[in-house]
Amino acid sequence: MSVKEKITKYDKEKKIGYTLETIYLFINPILLKKEGKIYRMEKCGNKNQRELVERPHSVVVNGDYILKAVLNPKDMKIAIKHLKGPLTFFGSAAYGSSHEIEHLANENIKGIPFWDFEYVLE
Repeated sequence: MSVKEKITKYDKEKKIGYTLETIYLFINPILLKKEGKIYRMEKCGNKNQRELVERPHSVVVNGDYILKAVLNPKDMKIAIKHLKGPLTFFGSAAYGSSHEIEHLANENIKGIPFWDFEYVLE
């Protein structure tokens, strides 16, 4: 399983920046803990529509082997490092971890299609 985090760094004076991508690769990931509840829209690759799902705000994940790769487009370098778990993710990385672990467990991702929402004219 892979988990990606993106951080954009921008110099306001020079008006230039770059986005660092940190990718965590887990072999045999295990979800140890999840906390909080976030309602969000997701589109799964095997479905044609976005659905309302519940995801944890934070997760703790471990694996038999964890590799961290930081891709820096400014330097054109990828720094790779082996990590010992468990690792804690928040926000977008937590949502993604939860989603991918469901796939690995062969669970169907169940949500409410946005077509079921009530449209309100303001």
